Amino acid sequence: MMTTNINNLNSSHAEQMIPDSICIGIDNGNGRIKAISSKGLTARIKSLIHYLDSEQEMTDGGNESVFIEYVSGPRTELWSQRFVVGQQAYQFNPTGVLSTSDDREGKSKFALELTLAAIAPNITMDYTNVAIALSVHDAGAFCGIKNLINGEHTIRLNGRLCKVNLQLKVVKTEGIGAYASLLKSKKCTREAQTVLLDIGFGTIIVSVYSSGAGKQIIPFPDMGAKSLYQRISNNLSVRKQLKRTGDIQLIQKAIESGNFIYGNNKISQFSIADVYLQELRPWVKNSLVSVLGKIDSYLDSAEFLFAIGGGSQLPKISQWLEKKGFEVVDDSEFINARGLLALAKREVNKS
Repeated sequence: MMTTNINNLNSSHAEQMIPDSICIGIDNGNGRIKAISSKGLTARIKSLIHYLDSEQEMTDGGNESVFIEYVSGPRTELWSQRFVVGQQAYQFNPTGVLSTSDDREGKSKFALELTLAAIAPNITMDYTNVAIALSVHDAGAFCGIKNLINGEHTIRLNGRLCKVNLQLKVVKTEGIGAYASLLKSKKCTREAQTVLLDIGFGTIIVSVYSSGAGKQIIPFPDMGAKSLYQRISNNLSVRKQLKRTGDIQLIQKAIESGNFIYGNNKISQFSIADVYLQELRPWVKNSLVSVLGKIDSYLDSAEFLFAIGGGSQLPKISQWLEKKGFEVVDDSEFINARGLLALAKREVNKS
């Protein structure tokens, strides 16, 4: 049956069909993939990957996961591989799930898998051309990422057999997309010095812009929200409750839900609200205060200060940042992807 379906895709009838075409901006963060397409569709999926073994079935991914089978294409090492990206990757393998935050080269190594998950909501036809603008933490170091993504791939996305022709048009250092969005919305000016504080899952990145271009990109690895979750995981109260360290994924879920309830099992779940407040102060001191202290010269000469990233939305953090003079952007998680989409469209219009 699989051979018949693939042949159908390759038939003259399929070739005569008008292919779908989209542009998409993808911010493949260590915590989540965030994407916005020219169709107006968004994706917000955890950057977790699990390769299925022969006995594990592909099911409905829902809104938080994408099941993918790589049938054929230029990435020959992936032929016949089945994998899931998102929350269900964790459910299949909580202790061994692959996370880009655990690997310095994770965003590059798993670039295709993450990209396929990001475009999945937009694929409704047998053949789709996809023009991509992607952000990485170091565009120069990951210049070879195009070789991992580009080409015509035959895949199953959540059970649908299709072909996607991926063309990575733009690779930008993280922050450029957000700056482009802020300029477009006139929240800052090209001439003025603008500082972006991107509080991500693994890394805090400070970007300094003026004259419409980046002047400094300063990463602070291992200072993002994950380090706060690790503090909570190792907190004595949590260890006493669980008789072990806490699960970072469950801690993140408890905090983002706003109810601070750890775990899904009603018998064993408990509140980490007090632990969050207990660990928040030392995390702010070790991460945010430390970062701001190292960039004070840029802050003094900046006319515009913005805070973005999932970490800026943590409880009590937005108020703290505002007291430091930062405007916490409402669209903070998607602002980078939104700007990247505009860059992808611009490249397509050039051709």
